[in-house]
Amino acid sequence: MSLTTFALGDALAVQRWSDSLAIEAAKAQYFEKFIGIDANNLIVLKTDLNKGAGEKVVVGLRMKLTAPGAEGDNIIAGVNGPEEALVFHNDAVFIDQLRKSTKSKGKMTEQRVPYDLRKEGRDALATWWAEEMDEEIFFYLSGARGTSTAAHSATNWTGRANNAFAAPDADHLMYAGAATAKANLAATDIIKLSDIERFVAKSELTDPMIQPFTINGEKKYVCLMHTLQAFQIRTATSEQDWLAIQKAAGVRGDANRIYSGAMGEYADVILHKHRNVVTFDDYGTTSNTQACRTLFLGAQAGLMAYGQKDAPGRYNWFEELDDRGNALAITAGTIFGVKKARFNSKDFGVIAMDCALNRTLV
Repeated sequence: MSLTTFALGDALAVQRWSDSLAIEAAKAQYFEKFIGIDANNLIVLKTDLNKGAGEKVVVGLRMKLTAPGAEGDNIIAGVNGPEEALVFHNDAVFIDQLRKSTKSKGKMTEQRVPYDLRKEGRDALATWWAEEMDEEIFFYLSGARGTSTAAHSATNWTGRANNAFAAPDADHLMYAGAATAKANLAATDIIKLSDIERFVAKSELTDPMIQPFTINGEKKYVCLMHTLQAFQIRTATSEQDWLAIQKAAGVRGDANRIYSGAMGEYADVILHKHRNVVTFDDYGTTSNTQACRTLFLGAQAGLMAYGQKDAPGRYNWFEELDDRGNALAITAGTIFGVKKARFNSKDFGVIAMDCALNRTLV
C-alpha cells in the first residue's frame, strides 16, 4: 500500500510553519496595531521592495509654501515676484536580513521530555520575533538604546540595517517638571497630566506640525509612557488628575485598534503604557538619576519596510538535522528595516519628553 507522507523539511510543511509563526508573532507584538500602509498610521509600512530588488526605500516630504501672494496687478513672475519654488526633503529606510535559530541537543534530549520540540521551537521563535520588533521600534522612535538589560541587544547597540539611531533634535525634545536639560533633571521631575497639554501645544507649534491620526473624523495623538509613569498618574487623587478625568470621560473610539490596550484619553491624546519605554540611569547633577523617555506620537512617526517576498505575515522557515540526523535545528528569518521618520535633520511625527522615573513605587 502506498501512503502519502511529508518528510521533515518538506516545502509545504515549511510554508505552514512560516505562516503560523507570523500569525503568532503578530498577536504578541505590541506595535502591530500601529502599523499600516497608509499615512494615517504611526508606523508607515512601505511596500516598494516587496516585489523587487533593492536595499532601501526613499520617502519624500513636500514643505508648505510660505511666501506672500501677488496683490492686484503686481507682476507675479520674475526675480522679485512672489513665485516660490517647491521644497522637498527626503528620508530613507534600509532593510537587511535578520535570523534567529533554536536547536535541540539530540534525540535523547527529545526523548526525555514530553514536548514537541518543533512546536515549542516555533512558539519560542514567535515570542522572540514579537519582542525583537517591538524593541527595535521603541529604540528607533526614542533615538536611543537606553539601559534596559532585558532587551535582546547589548546596551551599546546603535541600530541595524544601516539605519542609525537619531537622537531627538532640540525642537522635538522636552523635559518634565522644572528640568531644562539632562544635567538638571531631578527625581521630582515626573510626568503629570499637565505635560500632556504641553505635548499638544508643542505639537501644534512645531514646524512641520505633528500630524494627528484621524479616528471617526476626529484628530487624535498617542502618548506612550512607562508602566511606572502610568502608576503615578492613575494613583493621583487631585480633582484635576486621573480619577476625576475618568469619571467624566465617555466611551469613545473603542472600535479603532489604536485604542486597544489604552489607559484612557485626555485632551484628544490616547494614553498608552509599556514596560519597554526606553530608560536611562545617568541623568541629574550627579549623573545617577533614573529617567525614561516618554513619546508623544502622531501619524508617520516611523517607517518600516520588508524585502522581496518577506512582506508582513511572511518569515523564512528552515529546518535541518545536524550531527548526522541527530539534532533538530530550526531557523526563522526575514528581511526588514525600521527607523524614525526624519526630514531635513528633524524628527517628523514624534516629540520626546525625558522624565524622572521612580523605580521604588512597586
